[in-house]
Amino acid sequence: MFNGYKGMTPDEIEVRVWAFVVRSITIMVFAIAMGILYAVAFEPQEPTLAPIDAVFLEILKAIAFMGVGTLGGISGRKAVASYAKKVADKQDEVQE
Repeated sequence: MFNGYKGMTPDEIEVRVWAFVVRSITIMVFAIAMGILYAVAFEPQEPTLAPIDAVFLEILKAIAFMGVGTLGGISGRKAVASYAKKVADKQDEVQE
């Protein structure tokens, strides 16, 4: 089951897992955006929005916001960690 991870360091495995998570969330947010754009652009719209449609759109909006927030959190975490590592490595080089 885990033969694809043989010979990899824990950091390399973590990068693969985070890449999968980021891609999955990005595809989900993109699909939601494209679905809503299609519905607005190509489907006939009534002058008033049905209550169930309004609730459905609110749910999709909440899911999309959570996805974007998660992507920002993941990206920020990785960026801060790599920046901190570079600064620490640079300080070690200066001290030597």
